[in-house]
Amino acid sequence: MTPPRAFLLVLSGLLVLPVVAAAAPPDSAAFDRGTAAFSVRFGDEDISRRVMAVTAMPGAPVRVSAEAAPTGGYRVDAPANTLRPVSARTWRFSAPQRPGLYPVVVTDTTTGAAVRLQVFVLTPWDHDGTTLNGYRVGRYEMQARGDLARYEPPAGFVKVTAQNKDARISPNFRLEQFLCKQTDETPQFALVRTRLLQRLEQILAALNDRGHAASTLHVMSGYRTPYYNRAIGNTTEYSRHLYGDAADIFVDADDDGWMDDLTGDGRATETDARYLARLVRRRPTPGDDRFEGGLGVYDTASHRGPFVHVDLRGYRARW
Repeated sequence: MTPPRAFLLVLSGLLVLPVVAAAAPPDSAAFDRGTAAFSVRFGDEDISRRVMAVTAMPGAPVRVSAEAAPTGGYRVDAPANTLRPVSARTWRFSAPQRPGLYPVVVTDTTTGAAVRLQVFVLTPWDHDGTTLNGYRVGRYEMQARGDLARYEPPAGFVKVTAQNKDARISPNFRLEQFLCKQTDETPQFALVRTRLLQRLEQILAALNDRGHAASTLHVMSGYRTPYYNRAIGNTTEYSRHLYGDAADIFVDADDDGWMDDLTGDGRATETDARYLARLVRRRPTPGDDRFEGGLGVYDTASHRGPFVHVDLRGYRARW
């Protein structure tokens, strides 16, 4: 359960009167590019969408700043006692000790434009045993593959409840789209990385630019626990699904549970998955390696249609 929220107003770096929480973005069946009028930096993440999920460990200090923004004042709505102004455009966010969802909204007081950070404070786990608060996770490999930090066992997880599972975590995606398929019950635990959401938003925008009216992507598989990954027959101990930065996706604008006919040949086949993969290969910014990773194309099987795997392993892999 998310604790009661009191909010603070920060105008040009000065603490003043309490204000009410900013309203959540409205739901919509139409694609919304969601580009923000200015960007916000949360720790190491650059946020250029009007709403985006980020994570922090309990009690962790995180620098928040308004970047490349016009001159003027800023209002910041955040849970009580979590925010301290450093300058007119910079604040220090101290993550609450209690895991949960704590929105932080930065607003340009001149234009009214805002960026909403959906801050998930993670539930820590020391990997002692195979369950976390009764939820079966399984075992991660404790030795990071190639000694790479991105393959270290996760230090914490998003606690998913009936109250937050429908939370919008980017302009066109919700938390429940990325949950492990091992159960429909809550609470459960998951991982969703900010950069994966940014990458999926880029892919979705490219689709719409090509004339495909898709309001989101169907995430066939997002986060997987090691337990579930093995239960479905996968032997890959370092699958990026286990680390929250992989998604198996297809386009399903008609909501029939099957890849749409993207090529216009009257069929949904591997050709449509390859069409989607060509859009994934496009880099929004030449030379930007933040979204480097794996890309796989899968043909139709007896129990599912074609799809594309996308991950952010940090180096190029194709299959």
